[in-house]
This record gives sequence, structure tokens and C-alpha cells, in this order.
Amino acid sequence: MIDTTKIRIIADVIVKICSPLKIFLISNKVNISGEVTSFKLCLIVDDSVASVSELECQLYMGIDSDIPFDLVIYKESEWNDLKDDIGTFAWKISNSGTLLYE
Repeated sequence: MIDTTKIRIIADVIVKICSPLKIFLISNKVNISGEVTSFKLCLIVDDSVASVSELECQLYMGIDSDIPFDLVIYKESEWNDLKDDIGTFAWKISNSGTLLYE
């Protein structure tokens, strides 16, 4: 079984930094021992966030992780427009991602 404890710890740090509306685990890679070696998260943030790119930088700089990770960030209105549009990345995340926080 894959231990996602470290991923959930990072998700908790993200919640403290920016209070996203949702966090999805998009993917994770594990070694033969079942240890997570990297992962990707999707954040849905409020439309009031002025700059997604600045938030992304703030998160990467503010999170100390010994496991490499990537972030995909959608503003709520973008997410709502795309999550039901078959074939979009948002649709894929909505249908196959693991909701970690809401």
C-alpha cells in the first residue's frame, strides 16, 4: 500500500498558506518499496486571487519538501468552466483525481 502521509502534510501546509477551495492529488510516483518519490497536486483557488503565478511561486518557496512535487492551479471560475468539458485536463482531474481537501 502507498503511504500518502507526506503528500497530506504538504496539502495541510498549502491550506495554511493560501486556503484553497479544493486540493486534488493528480498523480504520484512510487519506488519499489511503495515510498512516494514525486507527486502532482491541483489546487482550486478563489477568483479573488490576484495572480496565480505569484501564488504558485509563493507556494514553491514556502513549502519545504524532501519529495519533488508539481502544482496545477485553477481559479474557481476557470475550474467550473472546464471540469465538465470532456477532454480537458480539469475534466480528467475531476474524474480521476483524489480529493484531499475541500
